[in-house]
Amino acid sequence: MTRPVLRRAAACLLAAVLAATGTALLTPAGPATAASESANSTRSPLRVSVETMTPSVLPPSGRVTLTGQVTNRSQEDWTSLRAYLFTSRTPMTSADELAAAAATSEFEPVGERLTSDGLYDDLGDLAPGETTSYRVSVPRRSLGIGSAPGVYWIGVHVLGGSDSTGRDTVADGRARTFVPQLPQGTTPTRLALVVPVKNEVRRGAAGRLLGLPGWQRSVGTDGRLDRLLNLSGRATAPITWVVDPAVLDAVTSVAQDNPKIDPGPDGSAGGGSPSASPSPSGSTSPSAGASTDQGDAGDVSSAAEPSPQAVAARAWLEEFRRQAPTHEVTTVPYGDLDVAAALGTPLAGLYQQATDLSALAMTALGLEAGTPVVDPVSGRLPDTALRDVDPRTPVLLSESAFPRAQRTVLTRDGRAPVVRTDDEAGDGGPRPNSRYAALAMRQRLLSDAALHALSSDAARPLVVSTPPYWDPGSAWASSDFFAGLDQPWLRLTDLPSVVSGGELAPADASGERTPVYPRSERRAELPASNLQATRRLAGTGSTYGRLLPDNDTVQHVLDRVAMLASSQNVRDDPAGAVRQADSTTGYLRAQMQEVRIEGPRFVMMSGEQGPIQITLVNGLDQPVRVGIAAQTRSSGLRISRIDPVTLGPGKRTAIRLKASSNDIGVHAVTLVATDTEGNPLGSLTQLSVRTSRVSTVVWVIMAAGAVLLFLAIAVRLFRRVRRRRATHGPRLQRGVDA
Repeated sequence: MTRPVLRRAAACLLAAVLAATGTALLTPAGPATAASESANSTRSPLRVSVETMTPSVLPPSGRVTLTGQVTNRSQEDWTSLRAYLFTSRTPMTSADELAAAAATSEFEPVGERLTSDGLYDDLGDLAPGETTSYRVSVPRRSLGIGSAPGVYWIGVHVLGGSDSTGRDTVADGRARTFVPQLPQGTTPTRLALVVPVKNEVRRGAAGRLLGLPGWQRSVGTDGRLDRLLNLSGRATAPITWVVDPAVLDAVTSVAQDNPKIDPGPDGSAGGGSPSASPSPSGSTSPSAGASTDQGDAGDVSSAAEPSPQAVAARAWLEEFRRQAPTHEVTTVPYGDLDVAAALGTPLAGLYQQATDLSALAMTALGLEAGTPVVDPVSGRLPDTALRDVDPRTPVLLSESAFPRAQRTVLTRDGRAPVVRTDDEAGDGGPRPNSRYAALAMRQRLLSDAALHALSSDAARPLVVSTPPYWDPGSAWASSDFFAGLDQPWLRLTDLPSVVSGGELAPADASGERTPVYPRSERRAELPASNLQATRRLAGTGSTYGRLLPDNDTVQHVLDRVAMLASSQNVRDDPAGAVRQADSTTGYLRAQMQEVRIEGPRFVMMSGEQGPIQITLVNGLDQPVRVGIAAQTRSSGLRISRIDPVTLGPGKRTAIRLKASSNDIGVHAVTLVATDTEGNPLGSLTQLSVRTSRVSTVVWVIMAAGAVLLFLAIAVRLFRRVRRRRATHGPRLQRGVDA
């Protein structure tokens, strides 16, 4: 493959040349000129699709058949409609030309219409809003395509007449795609097809899934995720899923009719887990429940019977479990963490935490943890983040991140391997068709792979990722997506096989070490406030989890909810993601404040030691385990610690705290309810304690008085005894006769 930067420049130049000199390159048949085709720059009145094309590459003989539908999207009747095949005569032989062709206007003339009898399909008339099908089948020899290898235009023109325009030779509806042609004996090349299973996940304050109707449609019959899963189920060769486990948790929420976070004992009823498998939370809650578009009001999980949407979601999860062992499953950090914003910052620990949460979520669903990968949606990552990625974790970056590199896998000792993905091949087909419809994607992949096989880089594997939120379209089943990729010159492989084939080297042969990371990418990174919101919620969730002795998994549930605030999917609304995370943090704090301490405003201690009587109240409907921390600014009062107390739902209990003091005064005391590690729950009570050493003073005074009393008595007795001895009896008063 050519260098991506040169490829893009050449693509833009070639697109301009095509626009200016389309008549010189490709001349449409019939009276209509190229100028008249391109001048019709308004939306065509007929919408034409290509839903099947067989074979998917030009055969040496046989027929080429295209089928699809024509819809009259105008307000007038169209009559005598005919569908003609068109092809180009000159092949595109480089990825630059192919990229330029995919970017051309739908009104640019790109081929010649095949108008010979028997080569078109008569469709009749079409009223406004009506749809009809077409089938155009042309022998290989009548295509007007020689044997030159490369990629050709092929498509359908639909012409008809109307009252306003009459009938002319300008196509009234068009559909276009690409078709490759390779010579027999082309050396096979390898293609690693990466299919992301991603979606933006948001959750409300109580943990319910936001945007529930959209999720229900997505996993319901013929929804986007349903199409993607069913298409993957038809794979006949290795493909690699890049899974965000937050998506699986979201589908689990749909399968449980979207309950809020359940703090109850693990395994309790209340929505149930789909198909009797463990839920991501390990309890009846979703991994991160969340609300519907109407908010968190009402707990729909209490319904006795699952809704039809829940049944469809359970079927989707079962199909995912069934297919997972047949594909190579890799996982991104939970919630598709914005790795560029996290790594290289003080909050870099979120990367490892998100990686661990992904493994935990997969295991909870009964799936293998999968190979961790980093897959930025933009295909870019700064070197400051790249050097901190786990060395065992492949990083998928676009080729333009390392434009001078010559290898698919860039490896350096002690650094994560970088897998360069093709910048253009995943961009889909040309307009006016849906660029990412299954058939358009198939033909673009085949065309890029064919040019890769014809290039000097054919020996190295081509890695192509489909769009992050790929919808293969309603016609996915008829596209024969994987059957069309089954070619003798193309071998599908998986991502780990590509990585294991990378040679260890200090740098690429070009000497390129640092990825290109534009300022626009740096500006797009999530602000630090999102990472901090994740950290706040995760910290509060840890405290909440320790409060609940019978639930060992709610902390992991809340960690996953917290990680959504730092997802690269919320780059378009980072402030909104912060508000949602903070609302969950507030919800948890309000729950924890239901566990409270009640006590007197004033306590008097008459001695050095005494009790402080308080009441501990559990206002939750779940058992809790609570500690009590006493805080006072005075060093003269000490309150002994007590072991954490377990309280049943709605229960209250009296607690006697032992206090001691060695001084006299009034002390302000704050009693705080805590978890088992001493982290505050939010509830507190304040009281004043008057301390006095009354008993000590009294005893000292009494002892001193007793000593003085006995001393006085002793002195008095001693004096009396001495006088009696001196007079041999009681002394007579003077003047009294004996």
